[in-house]
Amino acid sequence: MTGRAGDDDRTVDFRNPLGTGGAVALALRRHRVAAGLAIRELGRASGISSAMISRIENDQVSPSLSTLEALARALSVPVISFFQHTIETADIHFVKAGEGLAAKRFAPDHVHDYRVLAKFADNAVKFSAARVTLRRDDNGTHPSYFARGYVFLTVIDGACIYSCGGTEFEMSPGDCLSFDAQLRHGVQSVTTDSVTFVTVSANPA
Repeated sequence: MTGRAGDDDRTVDFRNPLGTGGAVALALRRHRVAAGLAIRELGRASGISSAMISRIENDQVSPSLSTLEALARALSVPVISFFQHTIETADIHFVKAGEGLAAKRFAPDHVHDYRVLAKFADNAVKFSAARVTLRRDDNGTHPSYFARGYVFLTVIDGACIYSCGGTEFEMSPGDCLSFDAQLRHGVQSVTTDSVTFVTVSANPA
């Protein structure tokens, strides 16, 4: 029988973090349930016996790295995700409306200010969010970008034409755009006095 998402809703208590075995057990079960796989199905996909998977999920055995790699491949997750619950600290950022860390972006013939709303990084991924305001007076100088990872942005005030992968999108408040960051992207032109948008990016570290 396939597991259900509600089968294991435990949260990690940072005052009493799980040991490595317990962390792997919890993470493996959550990944398997999220994938909609029964233990037997995961066993067939990974080449690891059902009995071994059951023992790992019950923290009765310490799996080898090769076993974890096989399970990670079958679940399409990175091996490091099995150890996410061993952390003893976690960061939370709260930014009041209109606030954020002031920053400045320099590009050839162009400078603009923006606000960093969030920024996280570990050994696997870098995550950041920013509120950006551009002016129509600077049309023709707005920079373009490309990188690894993914980008999401939404306009909150004003309007612009945003170029992504050679396609132009007319964007106004409430419009959203998400894309592979490897595509060259950026504001082509601001069509009102100014445009403000929030952009969120996730990139491999």
